Amino acid sequence: MATLTPKLSPAEPSAARSFFVAHWAAVGRAQARDANRASRAQEPRGSIVRRRTASWEERMGDLLDLGWVRGRQGGSRLPPRSGFVGSIGGMGGPGPTTLSSEGNGAAVALPSRSNNDSSTCPMGPTATPSKTRTESASDPEWDLTPFFPTPLGPEYRDFRAALESDVEALVERVEALAAISADPDGWAGTIADLEGVWARTQHIGSYLSCSLAVESTNADLRRESAWAAAQRAALEPCFARVRMRLGELDDAAFEEFVAREDVAPAAFLLGRLREDQAFRMEPELEALATELDLDGASAWGRLYGKLAGALTFELERPDGTRETHPIASARTLQEDADPRIRRAAFVGASAAWEGASDVVAACLNAIVGQRLTLQRRRGVKHVLDPALHAASIERRTLDAMLAAVDERAEVPRSFLRLKARLLGQERLNVWDIAAPLPGSEGDPAAARIPYEQGVERVLGAFAAEYPRLGEFARRAVASRWIDHTPRPGKRPGGFCSTSQVLGEPRVFLNYSGSTGDVATLAHELGHGWHGWLLRDERPFSRRYPMTLAETASTFAEHLMSDALLAEEGLSSAARASLLNARLQQATSYLLNIRMRVRFELALHERRATGELGAAELSELVLDAQRETYGDALAEDGLDPWFWASKMHFYLTSISFYNFPYTFGYLLSLGLRLRARGEGEGFHARYEKFLRRTGRATAEDTLRDVFGIELGESEFWRTSIDAVAEDLARLEIETGMAGANPA
Repeated sequence: MATLTPKLSPAEPSAARSFFVAHWAAVGRAQARDANRASRAQEPRGSIVRRRTASWEERMGDLLDLGWVRGRQGGSRLPPRSGFVGSIGGMGGPGPTTLSSEGNGAAVALPSRSNNDSSTCPMGPTATPSKTRTESASDPEWDLTPFFPTPLGPEYRDFRAALESDVEALVERVEALAAISADPDGWAGTIADLEGVWARTQHIGSYLSCSLAVESTNADLRRESAWAAAQRAALEPCFARVRMRLGELDDAAFEEFVAREDVAPAAFLLGRLREDQAFRMEPELEALATELDLDGASAWGRLYGKLAGALTFELERPDGTRETHPIASARTLQEDADPRIRRAAFVGASAAWEGASDVVAACLNAIVGQRLTLQRRRGVKHVLDPALHAASIERRTLDAMLAAVDERAEVPRSFLRLKARLLGQERLNVWDIAAPLPGSEGDPAAARIPYEQGVERVLGAFAAEYPRLGEFARRAVASRWIDHTPRPGKRPGGFCSTSQVLGEPRVFLNYSGSTGDVATLAHELGHGWHGWLLRDERPFSRRYPMTLAETASTFAEHLMSDALLAEEGLSSAARASLLNARLQQATSYLLNIRMRVRFELALHERRATGELGAAELSELVLDAQRETYGDALAEDGLDPWFWASKMHFYLTSISFYNFPYTFGYLLSLGLRLRARGEGEGFHARYEKFLRRTGRATAEDTLRDVFGIELGESEFWRTSIDAVAEDLARLEIETGMAGANPA
């Protein structure tokens, strides 16, 4: 754990401290303060050191003993509330358990590194490796004990029971409150409590998601995950009532209410909720829809997750031997230098998805069908409108970005044609896109990279240009916030989940040693950095949209690859390999994501007229691939089962999940170009931008911090021009200059 160095007196709790102590009080562990007070009596007040060896109760007791709580310090059920006095959520909202004092120079030791390899972390704590344990191949690698000391143990059960009780009490209180104009104090306090309870549902949800990701067949975790989804659903009537009450206010009254000091940090989200009210059914119907969703679309989504986590495929090696692999390994195998291995991995994975296609098609039909029904009842005019609202961008911005992508589609297509020639093929197949360049098998940039070396490459790249990001990443490794090894029962893909209580991220990977895996590590750590910078904000100020979430992650990727390309003494083959990796990434964002948007639009249009079978879904996705990739891919080398294998299509809480990736990629590329020109001063503005991502629309945030107009295609075209420059560099490095104009 981290070193706690308070900057505020006990009488002046920060937003983070106020929430966390209140959360602990709700769990009913105030007795830990008394049980451990004697052992802490000799420690200097205001300078409590929270050791990793300290128990969970001791760490919570430290906070309680410092007096960072207002109101009660026990009990689990929220009391009735008419004014703004401290309780769950308190004066501010949740924050991290690891509150750090910047600039204290504590060292962070990286496990399995020599002593002279350690670095100084001015962000606070000394993070030492967890005590030695006996590991098996199925053990999780990350440390989830800061969430709860034992899996589904007594602390988890206490937290669970208190949360369930407080959700119920909060729903009752919100229903009983009068209009905001009649009781503004009561509503200000209740909104703070709603933030706190919501943050606790996110905390336990993050814990369960992380646990289930590495144990996808664990029945207890699946059952608890369904319970957590039920708690989030149970809060929906509260949000529905808030939306309704906010909708009752005229513009002047709303502005007066959100200008209150105790409400202002949540003003942006409250404004979005007020706008959202125009597209909602009556509160009773919204509550019913939420309740039915648990056994409807959400259940289908859980079924897909269970199936994908357990799915395996058979790989036939060139020598005729057969191997069974988890479906998550298919992508990495398609990065093999041997074209026979790449094709065999694609064929094997496709056969596995085809075998599951009827069930998977049923999942997709149910999820999209329910979404369309609710949108129709809510008066949604276009299927993109909810996604645009969730992304916090205007349709004009999306249209400008997609127009630029379509106008410059020949840039990534030209890369695919160039790569086909380099591989000695007339056209690429989808399973060849991620192939290494010929002759690079023995090059360090293309060889399999052990995890420890991959970590060092990321840490070194970050530290060289953006030391604060490097310090954070080193801390993440030292604190065991990452689970990276593919294994049976582990879900495919990668993600980063940050607890709204701890303020700590957890990074989930299936690392197999490719350069793409190293890029994914940098990408997910970028997500973690974003969440870490927001850890002292109130909960509703941390709810940033996907568009801006992907900016931080892809910015980290750009930074890493730029650092690697700038290394002295790099061979031409090594530079070509790195440029190949960057252009593969660009192809993913500019072509693959564009194809997904086209497929989803066609899917929603067709699903509105009836259910689609697996064959129809395959034809839809093939049409989208043909339109997007043009003649850059072979007709018989497309992927008819892409709709089944892409988890994003099965997310039940949001549609059109994919275009924010392109948005974030091009935005971060544009910001990266600015960083090169501005030097060190850029990073302060960049962090200001990240901290504001939950407080304004994407357009307003970028305009205010950087002067960027997102609704104009010129910004997006400039970013794509940087991709064309990479293509020109690759042509030079491979001796193909002039043979492949973009």
